[in-house]
Order: sequence, then C-alpha cells, then structure tokens
Amino acid sequence: MTKIEFAQGSLTDGHETVLVNASNTQATLGSGVSGAIRRACGPAFQGEVHRALEATFRGPMAPSQVLVTSAGTHPRARWVAHVAVMDYRHGMGPQSFPSVETVRLGCENLWSALEAIPGGEPLSVAMCALGAGTGDLGVAEPTRVAAETLKAHLARTPNSRISRVRFYGYLAHELWPMAEQLVKVFPAVRDTLPPELLRVVK
Repeated sequence: MTKIEFAQGSLTDGHETVLVNASNTQATLGSGVSGAIRRACGPAFQGEVHRALEATFRGPMAPSQVLVTSAGTHPRARWVAHVAVMDYRHGMGPQSFPSVETVRLGCENLWSALEAIPGGEPLSVAMCALGAGTGDLGVAEPTRVAAETLKAHLARTPNSRISRVRFYGYLAHELWPMAEQLVKVFPAVRDTLPPELLRVVK
C-alpha cells in the first residue's frame, strides 16, 4: 500500500529515489525547485538533462509532458521526473503560464511515467506543488490536483511500484494550504503532520 506523507523542507534533502521537478518545455533548470535540483544533482546535470530531452523528444517537450532522467550526482535519489509546466516554446509571454488542467494532465503523465522507470523496484517520490512558483498558481490547487490524480492512479494500478509519496512544502505560508488539500484526499496524511499544523488543518 502506498504511503502518502507531508513534510517541510527542500525535496532534495530527503531520501526519496525520485525527485519531481516543476520544469519547463525546454527542461532548463532555473529557480525554485528546478534550481534546488540543479544544485543537488551536480554541475554536469543540466547538460545531461538537455541531452536526454533531445534524445527523447527531438526538441522541447509540450506542456504536461514528462522527461525522466538520472539524478546526476545526487547522493540518494536515482531519478528526476521533469514535468513540463511552463511553456517556453515560443518565448516568454502570457501563453507561457500553466492552467490547472495543464498541471492535472502533467500529474497523470507523471504517475504513469514513474511506473515505466527501468528496474521494477519500488519507488519513493519527492513531490512538489507543480506550477506554484513561476507558474503563479499557488500551492493549494496544484496539490489538490496531484493528490486526486495520484489517488485515481493507485485505484487503477493495484500493483503500483510507487511505495511512498512525500509532498514537500518549503515556505512556512505554504504548509497549511498544502496539508489541508492532502488531508481531504488522503486522510491518513494527518498522522504525518506536526502539531502546529494539526491545530489548523480541517
């Protein structure tokens, strides 16, 4: 049975085997979650990601597509799943920003992509709120969508390789809305919350 957890901190500091990156269609590792992953996975990691992008897609991804790469020199993670949220195929503009449906489809593609990772071993996943930063969606809706799509995926995949998903909130003001959305979909997450969140999460 897949365990769903919630924690504060950087998803690069955990012990999960897969890191989920809120990426863009060019798979360029910029700021926020992408920047943390770039720093944690080593100086050669960006080059590896761009080579994998070209080999897999022959150019940029479309929004909601997923690129799975190694985790470079990260000391614990083995894989990074880059979910294309921002659309930079035609430069930066109003069309670049994601909708909630972009994130929903990206999450659906993400869970399926994880099942296809070579090896067959159980996978633990460090998850972020896709589109929350540069994408300007905030953390509540992306967290809700990720939880709903994960629940649906697990319901139709009884032998899922996803053994644990830990959702990470980084900033203090992100914790309550993320935790509240997770508890609505996965009530057992309440058991992983610190006391200060338990007092405010419905």
